[in-house]
Amino acid sequence: MPGAPSLLVTGDTILSSELKTVVARHMPDIIVAPAGGARFDLGGEIIMNAADMGELVKLTPGTIIATHMGAISHSPVACKDVAEAARDAGMATRILAPEDGALMVFS
Repeated sequence: MPGAPSLLVTGDTILSSELKTVVARHMPDIIVAPAGGARFDLGGEIIMNAADMGELVKLTPGTIIATHMGAISHSPVACKDVAEAARDAGMATRILAPEDGALMVFS
């Protein structure tokens, strides 16, 4: 919508070269991305983690909203983990880790 912030909802993904290309091409104002670090017993993570949020925020001047944290047993990263990592990196205003049920408004 004209005048509204642009939004990228990544879905379940890792920080792949394809995602980096999309972010670089579109420079969204807001990115909604999974940060739970989900993994199964075999292989690596199947979604991003708190450290990946720090890498993702470097690719855009926008805001990252972290999702999919601590929701299921194979997602060990909690909201507090992402919020703490964002604070430690000086990015607490750009990497948001809302608690379940939080309402966020952007204008």
